[in-house]
Amino acid sequence: MNSYILDNSLLEEFKQALSDHDDFLINTYSNYNGKNLWSLICSAKDWLSVSVNGLPYIDLTHAHDDFRSLNVLQLIMTYDIVLQSIEQLLRVFEMEYTLKNDSSVFNAAIPDDAYFAQIRACFGAHPVDLRIADGTKTTNKYFASWSSDISNSGDNGDYSVFLYSNNPNVVQPISFSMSFANIHEFIVKRYSLLTSMISVIKKKNGIFIEDQRLQEIGHSSDVVEQLQILIRENSIRIGEGEGYHYDIQTLIELFTAPQEFPERERQEADQYLNSLHLLVNELYDALQSMTFSENAVTQGHLIHSRSPKFKGLNYDLEKVFEYLNNPYFRADRVDYHLRRLISEGLLPSYVSRQTDKLDLHLLLLARLTVNEKKH
Repeated sequence: MNSYILDNSLLEEFKQALSDHDDFLINTYSNYNGKNLWSLICSAKDWLSVSVNGLPYIDLTHAHDDFRSLNVLQLIMTYDIVLQSIEQLLRVFEMEYTLKNDSSVFNAAIPDDAYFAQIRACFGAHPVDLRIADGTKTTNKYFASWSSDISNSGDNGDYSVFLYSNNPNVVQPISFSMSFANIHEFIVKRYSLLTSMISVIKKKNGIFIEDQRLQEIGHSSDVVEQLQILIRENSIRIGEGEGYHYDIQTLIELFTAPQEFPERERQEADQYLNSLHLLVNELYDALQSMTFSENAVTQGHLIHSRSPKFKGLNYDLEKVFEYLNNPYFRADRVDYHLRRLISEGLLPSYVSRQTDKLDLHLLLLARLTVNEKKH
């Protein structure tokens, strides 16, 4: 219905750039000089989506004059949302607004931004409370008539209003018109700034990665202390609770489990914990090199083990892990699943709900890993 639309592929490219670099963006802009600018980025992205995806459905040819006038206002206000979103994003990413003083579209005595603001005001934003008639502020007040097709006024453009002043000495009415093609060209130029914004996001992320690679992560011979160093670095380099946080936290819990079980199981646990040093080293290397992908850590299966021998126990394992990791899980529901794992030889007979959760987690992963190696 409406041909004055915006390129959706550019918006999708911008959204993909946000998604591809979300760890960096969230970590950097969630608290940027004391302000949560990530919220602003998300808001701008959402309203750009609403605007770009909604533009094709604005009916500028409706048969009813008043309905059509409101749709013209809807078009202008949608363009204004795009403009505001772009301006805010430029501020967030500390980019110069190169079109601030541009007047190449409307060729008026004032910049295009100011002239567009006049169009917005006259055609419905606040038509009964105007301080300007041609984009230049005066002491007079002006009031716009209803908007109508240009064919009804004999003026140039697509739509026009008549402006009346509260000053009886002003020659009136003043005809004020606008062209759909012009306001479309105006917003396309500003919307196209997303292209350079995408490049800036990638560049900023690249600079951050290189800076972090130059910052050497501390070493410690104590594995728990080393893991505590890594979890702090993970927060700095990726974000609090993001990236490798869960894996590192799991390792800390496994290495600090009290091991209140018989000697035989202690030996199994020690053997398993010894194998985890490979994973600790991989996590160190991944964080140091700023590499965040599944391929960066090949030993992750050691704490996410699912032995094929116990394929028939997947549901029971799922519930036990939920009991271990979800504080809101009803503890009494795990008894049946623990008995199932004991009966199949995956857990020793003395395990129960009274077993320390860290010990239970350690025993379970140690047994799963041993059986995984056998297969």
